[in-house]
Amino acid sequence: MSEALPQGFQRFGNPNGPSLVLLHSSQSNTSQWRALIQQLQAEYDIIGVDLLGYGKAPKADVEQVEAFRFSDEVPRIVEGVQGLVGAEPLSLIGHSYGGALALKLALEKLLNVQALAVFEPVAFHVLEANEAARQEIEAIATQMDANDPVQSTATFVDYWNQPGFFAALPTKVQQLMASQAAKVAMDFAALMGEPHKLVDYRRIAQPVLLLTGSQTQQSAKRVAEQLQQVLPDVRVKQLACGHMGPLTHPQLVNPELQRFIAEHAGAQKAELVRD
Repeated sequence: MSEALPQGFQRFGNPNGPSLVLLHSSQSNTSQWRALIQQLQAEYDIIGVDLLGYGKAPKADVEQVEAFRFSDEVPRIVEGVQGLVGAEPLSLIGHSYGGALALKLALEKLLNVQALAVFEPVAFHVLEANEAARQEIEAIATQMDANDPVQSTATFVDYWNQPGFFAALPTKVQQLMASQAAKVAMDFAALMGEPHKLVDYRRIAQPVLLLTGSQTQQSAKRVAEQLQQVLPDVRVKQLACGHMGPLTHPQLVNPELQRFIAEHAGAQKAELVRD
């Protein structure tokens, strides 16, 4: 089956189970969900998508970094997922940049999303220009453009983890992450430049699980607070971790995702039977 997969797509689990799509954070890939995949693969048909510029996905094809938008990222996701499961109902899980993409996919009904679980979706475009949280993350984004790849990557990684985190990584890992600096800058451009307003997310009618970390940064915290105010059917839970919780604390994050997805998988199965 693997030879038929689009570039950067991976498929795991039970082909007869409910469909589940996983979207990772910036400077990561589908492997960040390894433990979750192992826990769910007996029951679910799981599609992991390496986003442009990460993992085994192709590079983003734009001439200018600042011109990159979600509209450059999303069509490939939609085409790949629909090619594998058609219009079948699915659950969608996203983290950080992948979480913001997941919100867009649900909002614009680009996939038949039945349930949406996101860990700190960094939809920075919902923040007002004069908000401290927006200014904080724009300062990080500016450094991604201004510095050399290694320094900009260190700034980015330390912001989402802790000071000195990047310096403590093995050299090989540092080099890989630094090679992705241009795509991280593109991700920021897309997150800041997305045209949807906060009020638009009221149109997401699906059940949403919004997970946050108690030790996160102000920018991610503020986005979650704003989304919580407008999503019609949202369940919010804070966990004892930081923004990288799905990687650093899967023992806290994954059980929440599992419970939520299992709760809504029955509806997917019922719809599949009707079809």
